[in-house]
Amino acid sequence: MLVKYLGTKYDKDSDQWMPRSEFLENGLFRMTQPKFLNDRSSEAKFYPYLDEFSPADLAYARKCSSSFDTDSKVNQLSHEDLIRLHLEPSGDRYTLENTPTLLGFTEYNSVEEYNKAQKRNLEKAVKEFNSFILEALSCHIGVFSLSKNASNILMWTHYANQGMGLAVSFKEEHPFFKKFGLQDVSYRPEDRASITYYKGTTRINGEYSDNFQLEEGMSLLGLYKLVLQEKTRYNDLIRKLIYSKSEDWKYEQEKRIICPLVLCEEKLGKTIEPSFELEISDNLAIDFCSYSEVCLKKVPFSAFDSIIFGDAVSNLQKEIIIRKAKKNPALSHLKFKQADFDIRGEIVIKDL
Repeated sequence: MLVKYLGTKYDKDSDQWMPRSEFLENGLFRMTQPKFLNDRSSEAKFYPYLDEFSPADLAYARKCSSSFDTDSKVNQLSHEDLIRLHLEPSGDRYTLENTPTLLGFTEYNSVEEYNKAQKRNLEKAVKEFNSFILEALSCHIGVFSLSKNASNILMWTHYANQGMGLAVSFKEEHPFFKKFGLQDVSYRPEDRASITYYKGTTRINGEYSDNFQLEEGMSLLGLYKLVLQEKTRYNDLIRKLIYSKSEDWKYEQEKRIICPLVLCEEKLGKTIEPSFELEISDNLAIDFCSYSEVCLKKVPFSAFDSIIFGDAVSNLQKEIIIRKAKKNPALSHLKFKQADFDIRGEIVIKDL
């Protein structure tokens, strides 16, 4: 089951707040650019790990062990073993740690001060890059977020205006969703895009980044080049950026599709010019065009399965919406259902 929860909208004809239902006439749903999604803390962002290893690093190390040894004992290796065998930098670094006399030629008074400066540099670079990638993605794609659960009380509260809205259920097997690559959202830390800095080495999503040294003057474009230098990893990068969220959002049980904005049939709101904190080259800037604030994509009526009314929707409002649906011959198959609370306070879905 695929479910889209919708809130309310003021209806001039009936002079009241009504569950959103214009999609019954036009089939249009918003494809939301990443910068407008509700998870502003983790959506389409790299998570930084400073002087520690990420879950993706450990997963990569275990994969390396498996490629060297197919013995089942590989899966029993501790995190400490994996770090020692595959993640710890090999050899000695030519740094302040083992060459303290270098302090006399730098502005730093101690190794600790130097290390803190390195961390600040990475934090700044990751923050700038996250802002850049969020804007860059929003120039091109929209996200259609759906849930696998029609009886989640938090979803009815947050997205359907405390039961005053409704939910639309879709047929998951419909070609529309296959065309746009319907995928589950992962809430596992190891599936999030990550950047690790550890003792002078940098890893992107667990894999060592060759020929890259964190420097005080590290730029956004340098980090951008690093991430995209391996074209074969681009799909994996997009998956980790777009199909992953913080585990705090696990209750949503989300599945989503990604739709290029150029395929949206209707565009509303103001035109947004992409804005980047740092200056980028003309060759790079040409890839980032202006885009509309709201982009709507038509979902085929044949993909609709049912309308589920929230528990706070009045009988009159239900009648108005059902009449609207029945005026559309392409929705003659549409079923109508009701969300309600059982004696335990749990939401149950019944045929209307």
